[in-house]
Amino acid sequence: MTSDFRNKGAIRAALSRFAWVAASLVAGLTGACAADSGSGATARDIAATYDEPLYMLNTNIYLDEDRTVYLVPMSSLDQDEVSLDDGREFSGVANFEAIGGRLLVSSGDAPIITEYEISDAFAWKEGKTVSFADFPLEDNANFFYQYIVDDHHMYMPFDGYKRIVWDPTELELGMVMDDTALEPELDGLPIAAAGNRAGIRYEGAVMMPFFYHDENWFHFAPVSHIAVYDPETHEEDKVIEAPCAGLAIASQDEDGNTYFSTWDYGPLLALYGMAPAPCTVRVTPERELDDAFTTDFTAWTGGRYVINFNYVRDGWGFANVLHHENFDVDFEASEIDANVEHEIWNDVNWRLWKIDLANETAEPFEQIDVASYGWGIIQLDGRSFMSVPYDDGARTKFYELDDEGNVTEHLDVEGDASLIRVR
Repeated sequence: MTSDFRNKGAIRAALSRFAWVAASLVAGLTGACAADSGSGATARDIAATYDEPLYMLNTNIYLDEDRTVYLVPMSSLDQDEVSLDDGREFSGVANFEAIGGRLLVSSGDAPIITEYEISDAFAWKEGKTVSFADFPLEDNANFFYQYIVDDHHMYMPFDGYKRIVWDPTELELGMVMDDTALEPELDGLPIAAAGNRAGIRYEGAVMMPFFYHDENWFHFAPVSHIAVYDPETHEEDKVIEAPCAGLAIASQDEDGNTYFSTWDYGPLLALYGMAPAPCTVRVTPERELDDAFTTDFTAWTGGRYVINFNYVRDGWGFANVLHHENFDVDFEASEIDANVEHEIWNDVNWRLWKIDLANETAEPFEQIDVASYGWGIIQLDGRSFMSVPYDDGARTKFYELDDEGNVTEHLDVEGDASLIRVR
């Protein structure tokens, strides 16, 4: 059987969803500690100097071979419209983060991160830069992979399990850490850092998922590993072995439990009984695996496979469910149907479901008529939003979620978009 389409699908998924995955859970964080902004002011001064809040919309406009990124400042979450003409254009896979009232932008063309101060009138002032050119980062220093420890420490993974500890306030490189109990390969499959797909920011020790796959993203090891790093020494404290392949999506509940769910690992081989189902694990606030939780959710979804679980609040979350009944093929066959292999990552075969952990039930979420699995959850100012791409990322609609999980359409923008608060 071939796997070229899955490889292309992985590339497409990575390209088309960088925007929302890098901002979904950290969206409301706005540090304010002292730092040189490159303009003589400190980071604390930048956050205190301005009267208005500052939000930043990041939207990706996809071209034939690449993309253009627009960063559009906003003073309110309740704007009815957003125009790309009001934003600043960046080429390639540019990405962003907010620290101390400043905006940090990773270049899409080089392994460089630049800070910007943005006034209430949306005037941009470029500050310092930091370069990661001495490290093998594949052309950029995208925030997709990075983890915030605090305003003076971030982790940038590279070479599988290694990490750079750097200061996002001073924009200075620090230690390079390579201590690990992680295996460089498992079952002949090399290790890969999953990246910080949900943009999660942990309180205390950082947890970083790793999985193992072949070069075509077709075969995965049946387990993933979650490395836990001490926030003071930045050393690896422990490695948690999790009985799920391809764990990448992280989200947390109100009690500090962390859920890790699959993303790149699809259910194709599981449909034919050739590999385990995609599944989700829960890690306790003590950074221990909750053995009683691990589930593939199929008992709640009528036997349908689930990926991309995101906890929202009050015991429920959302996930994508594959409606394999669309294929009308015999999954007892000894060979994989070529049509299934081709269509397994087609958005039209997936639906958004609400997963109720408290009651151990699940149901299709009919309020949003979307097939894409590229949605994200954004928490801002005590409000919850869902960003949903349409037309393969040509447009994004933002919906606001109320306490019961009902949605109201909030904003409709061009491109594949996400949103954070800068200050």
